[in-house]
Amino acid sequence: MPDQIQSFKLICGGGLNSNENHLDLSDNSSGAATRMLNYEPSLFGGYRRIEGYDDYDPAYGEVTVAGSTTGQGKVLGIAIFKNDVTSGTTIIAIRQDAGATNYSFYYYTANIGWRKFTLDHSVTRPMTANGLTVNRIRHQQFNFGTGNTICFVDGVNPAIVFNGSKWKEIKSSHSGGYHTSNNTAGGAQALNAPALVDVFENHLFLSGHEATRAAIAHSAPNDAYTWTSAAGAGQIASGFDVVQIKPFRDNLFVFGSKNIKKVTVNASNAFVLENVTSNIGCVARDSVLEIGGDLMFLSPDGFRPVAGTSRVGDIELETLSKPIQSTLVDLIKNEDMDALTGVVIRSKSQVRYFVTTTTGGSVVSAASSIGIIGGLTQSSGQIDWEFGQLLGIRASCTTSDYVGTEEIILHGDHDGKVYRQENGTSFNGSNIISVYATPYLDFGETEQRKVIRKLNTFVRAEGPFEMNLAIDYDWGDYNTSVPSTYTQTSAGAPTIYSGRNINYNGSNIVYGGASKPIMTSDIQGSGFAVRATFVTDGQSEPFSIQGLVFEFSTAGRR
Repeated sequence: MPDQIQSFKLICGGGLNSNENHLDLSDNSSGAATRMLNYEPSLFGGYRRIEGYDDYDPAYGEVTVAGSTTGQGKVLGIAIFKNDVTSGTTIIAIRQDAGATNYSFYYYTANIGWRKFTLDHSVTRPMTANGLTVNRIRHQQFNFGTGNTICFVDGVNPAIVFNGSKWKEIKSSHSGGYHTSNNTAGGAQALNAPALVDVFENHLFLSGHEATRAAIAHSAPNDAYTWTSAAGAGQIASGFDVVQIKPFRDNLFVFGSKNIKKVTVNASNAFVLENVTSNIGCVARDSVLEIGGDLMFLSPDGFRPVAGTSRVGDIELETLSKPIQSTLVDLIKNEDMDALTGVVIRSKSQVRYFVTTTTGGSVVSAASSIGIIGGLTQSSGQIDWEFGQLLGIRASCTTSDYVGTEEIILHGDHDGKVYRQENGTSFNGSNIISVYATPYLDFGETEQRKVIRKLNTFVRAEGPFEMNLAIDYDWGDYNTSVPSTYTQTSAGAPTIYSGRNINYNGSNIVYGGASKPIMTSDIQGSGFAVRATFVTDGQSEPFSIQGLVFEFSTAGRR
């Protein structure tokens, strides 16, 4: 008489766990993933294959003036500027001039494409100066009461400020304030080649100047153009090379590679510098992002938050990314952290980090470009992080913001184009590869052989898609035979009988219903532990894998 058919249920959750402890994962984290490529934590539970990206405008993808060759190389910076002058939103991209040693600012206009800004009074922005080369251009948008303004820094040239109509460079050589004669501003307290910019307590802050790496400079209050001590501007010495500056909870945090300090305001309304920790620092300046009411950064041992505790003045630092610590350690060791760029997707409480490396003097292809995806999830009232890996998005710079009620996520590429993420079903025409692998599962009994009969995959389809399913046994033991790959196909999401333009006699139309959420495969083979791996390579709509149910019987014991 055959053994009774049993079942094992797995609910997808926990994200990637690359610190493999097979027994622990099987017993306590069966819903985690040992491989999780191009999946994100789903808002409906489980793991969702990410959406694609496309040219911001397919007709004018490259950042260059239409009909002429005026740009070369990668996109150096990109910004979504809320323009008070035009009462609209301006997409600004920055790229080196073709055949020249300068770079230019471009703005996008619908049905026209990219157009060059004309900088005031023949201001030029060299790519190189004092042995330094512009690699990435950062920005910060602010409003000190006179309209939206944006400041750009590149680590080579003076900071430059744009208010929607005028461009003004901030230089220490000027006597102070805004000079109408040459459209420049500044004062002795300014830094001439800052790489970092942010706003704190209604002051514009600059830092990251190579010649004075420990300096943090700030403007006069409510005035981005005046940098004299008499007007309230000044400099703060951090005591270490500044990696990044970011405001958070009434403090300006100052990150070094081995230190973190914070700028606060004392009772006399003066800026003071306080120590946070001398034991940990930031290894990638563009990893510092605010999300979920916290400030996270990449340290040598993974992602950490800067979070205030109940004790006034105390700062709690803990690792957020323990499940993928080995992955991050390898990333930090083998990749150029100066190439890392990050972006926040606010609507999903999600961060994405991209690393594009250079091999043999050439930038790797988009298909070979890697990254990390992290998202906040809530389970049983507790908020946790889930992480995965990205492959196929090559980003030289990133930005995101809301335009009206719509969130726009952009990245510039080394091909000189601007792309919009969370858009389309492909990576700009290329297939999206996704991989999800379960842990090796022993169903609570390591020494009992299991004969796998069937696997039910619970999915949430957003359109038709097809997955390849691979089954292997016994922690990858090559002496254990494995079955051929299975194909699982979903017809996709149904059309709900409530909308417009519905063909009543069409297929897959359900009155207020949902498509069957189960994809079933009859499985062959046996072993003491089993793993399921799902692979897609196509251009389908996204879908979510929410859980699995294995049906099995038992055989002999070891």
